[in-house]
Amino acid sequence: MEMKKLAFYKDLILKEREKTVKIIEGIDKSWSKTIRDSAGDISAYTTHLADLASDNNEREKDTATLERELRNLKKLDIALRRIYDKTFGICVFCGAKISEKRLIAIPFAEMCIKCKRNSEGANNNH
Repeated sequence: MEMKKLAFYKDLILKEREKTVKIIEGIDKSWSKTIRDSAGDISAYTTHLADLASDNNEREKDTATLERELRNLKKLDIALRRIYDKTFGICVFCGAKISEKRLIAIPFAEMCIKCKRNSEGANNNH
């Protein structure tokens, strides 16, 4: 891939990485608050069962979001490494070029659409 395109994708990935890090930091800040601070209550314990369930539900959603964003961060870092190695945009399975349309939509894509579909089909069969 030519240097101009690599620079474009590097910029795209860095912007996406920055958004991802901000989401992770936001969750970290919300978790670092004490129960008392987040509830705005004098008591450190939730007094109503519905409040406890609501707090638990929010924590579960944050956990799922955090896990997804950490996976994305790892994929973005791998994509940056592939840019530096000059292997970005090349399918890790078949060696074909990954379409620009796919790379713009999913800048950390490691597989061409054909190999991705094949791997998803293989995963669904097990």
